[in-house]
Amino acid sequence: MSSETGSTNPNSEAVPGTSQDPAVLDPDAQDPDAEEKLRLQLAIFDVSRDAGGRGLEEIRDMLLSAFAARGVAAPPATWVESVASSAFYGEPYIIDYPTAIAADDLEPAPNPEVRERLAARRELREVQLPPGIFPSQEEWNIPANEVTTADQGRGGRAAFRALTAPGGPSRQLLAAVGLAGVVLAALAIIQLSRRTSRVSLEG
Repeated sequence: MSSETGSTNPNSEAVPGTSQDPAVLDPDAQDPDAEEKLRLQLAIFDVSRDAGGRGLEEIRDMLLSAFAARGVAAPPATWVESVASSAFYGEPYIIDYPTAIAADDLEPAPNPEVRERLAARRELREVQLPPGIFPSQEEWNIPANEVTTADQGRGGRAAFRALTAPGGPSRQLLAAVGLAGVVLAALAIIQLSRRTSRVSLEG
């Protein structure tokens, strides 16, 4: 069971905010479910500390009790089973890294490996990249119909072609390479036909 960010649950609508961490989309965004996710993560840390040597069913019951103690509604049964399985193998389930880091700030994560991983994430968040390293937000925004439809009547095919076809010198280079390939293939066919003719004449 992976405890990487985003591995939280198979039913993302039922567990708040787990389908996409808003901070991934916009580092300045505030996650409206942050408090609930934090309580879930703290409950998971609580149970993971005491899960050693216990069976899956017992760990699942411990999780449900821990969620109730933290004042958070229990997520779907399949999600709880996944978290219990992770704790059974000694790995606390990570909802997402911002949540896990916030939980670790309040109560240390249950094992050293996770604490080290969260410490590395904290350091990474402190790194300030020079401006201009990444394209602007406007350059990333592509209208959905330009990549999800190939309906020529609505301009989708033309838009898709415009996105995928190289332009300028690179297009000319590809055309030249393609032409060279055709010429080489034709020469190979001619050579093969000459050899075949010779063999038939000699025979």
